[in-house]
Amino acid sequence: MLRDLHVRNLAVISEAAVEFGGGLNVLTGETGAGKSIVVDALSLLRGARANADLLRSGADRMVVTGRFDVDRAVLAALAESGLEVEELELVVRREVGREGRNRAFINDQPVTLRLLKQATASVLHVHAQREELALGDPDTQRAFVDACGGEEARALGRETAAAYEVYAGLARRLAAVRGDRRLHDERVDLLRFQLSEIDAAGLRADEDVELVAERGRLRNSEAIASALGHGYLELVEQDGAVVERLAAVEHELSSIAAWEPEAGAWLRELEEVRIRLAELADTLRRELDGVAADPQRLDQVEERLDAIDRLRRKYGDSVRAVLAFREGAAAELAQLELDVRDSAALEADTAQALEAYGAAAERLSAGRRHWAATLVEEAERQFADLALERARLSVELSRQPSPASPLRIGGQGVEFGAAGCDRVELLLAANPGEAPKPLATSASGGELSRVFLALRLAVRRDEPGGVTMVFDEADAGLGGEAASALGRKLRLLGRSGQILAVTHLAQVASFADHHFGVRKAVSRGRTKTTVARLDGERRVEEIARMLAGDQRTEVSRSHAEELIASARA
Repeated sequence: MLRDLHVRNLAVISEAAVEFGGGLNVLTGETGAGKSIVVDALSLLRGARANADLLRSGADRMVVTGRFDVDRAVLAALAESGLEVEELELVVRREVGREGRNRAFINDQPVTLRLLKQATASVLHVHAQREELALGDPDTQRAFVDACGGEEARALGRETAAAYEVYAGLARRLAAVRGDRRLHDERVDLLRFQLSEIDAAGLRADEDVELVAERGRLRNSEAIASALGHGYLELVEQDGAVVERLAAVEHELSSIAAWEPEAGAWLRELEEVRIRLAELADTLRRELDGVAADPQRLDQVEERLDAIDRLRRKYGDSVRAVLAFREGAAAELAQLELDVRDSAALEADTAQALEAYGAAAERLSAGRRHWAATLVEEAERQFADLALERARLSVELSRQPSPASPLRIGGQGVEFGAAGCDRVELLLAANPGEAPKPLATSASGGELSRVFLALRLAVRRDEPGGVTMVFDEADAGLGGEAASALGRKLRLLGRSGQILAVTHLAQVASFADHHFGVRKAVSRGRTKTTVARLDGERRVEEIARMLAGDQRTEVSRSHAEELIASARA
């Protein structure tokens, strides 16, 4: 869930900080006030492209920061991508400079936009008027169908993915055996050379770390000997040494022991300190005896490190990495040699794995045909309340032909993968008499947002919580009871997660769990947009403005209070 958003120097926003809550968060304001800029800020956190045109006039750098509460599944996914996040909190930051430099950070660790998109995919979904909805993504459409299958779909999906992994591994091995034998032999020769080169070095784990430390000691033996010698002298040898001065202090304290009750304890502490310092001095002397310039040993260490560096440049950034590479190369060599000897058995195993995968994929396809019908039924039930009562949804399940594919269905090769062999496409007939068309081309932005909302509501029982969904003017073209229905459904969807909605309609805003007003003002010749939480009378005033414009009256305020009370009820 998005906890807070901080924006600096984005378009007309010089600086704004907003703390969001769970459930339905609504942003309202006059046309042109900058509501959609907040959506733009969230899109940047989601990985949208950014350029210097977004910067506020006169600013050198734009910064957008969002703080999310996440669960351990998100942290595990980030760890797989090489990003270690220990706390159940994700702090995402985008920075864009005047020169166009674009940087992204997660918990202060620099990341690529690709990793940023991957990290925020499970915590933030933005559905804006000016952006292509995720509904155009085939994977998203397939996910909606599968979500209607609940645990049955998850089990069949896991079964199909596991069968695919088994087949894919065997197919790669078989392709290597069946391929160009010259390439196979070259690979075997290369692996053997790499193994012999690493084995000839006789590496030990962490040997490079130990040698670097030893080289440091040998290079600085003179400084080490000087420090040890001076330390030994200061402690025990020269006049006024530390141990000698401590003995003098002991003598002074012993002279008052008859009158000062604490003197005995002080003397014991001093004696213990003196003994420890004497032991430390002995240690320094022994170490000093062992320190000597050894150019021959230094040369040996340098040569050994040079040899290790040559291997590190080829096989890894440390001795441990080189040894890990050796293990992998040995395993690959053994497998290549085994596959050549047992190619017939490998071919049979691959065919059997493909057959097992095909059976699992067919079971998944059969389930999807049933779940697709359920999705259509549940979504169209929601359409009636979203001014989409004339629209009709359909799901088309097909297979993508691929003559070269080894998987044959009905005598024809088809594309396939870990998610099965189905191509899932959601189609919408927005009006009676029209042929169903792909969602991305069959409706306006506002209609698509409402279709998405209907689909989310259709599968909400099987959707995980914790996702922040952003809707930019999903109420476009609505009014009256349809607007109220939209507000009710947004609030309902917010019960299992968090919703941020930009709206122009009082009927929608009245259902907000948290209401924010976006205001634009001109001060000293500069336009400035602010975002503030609206509670109590300020919220009533804002909804009255949405109802009656600037000419607010007691009637409009009364109507606003009535809308809020009705939504709460």
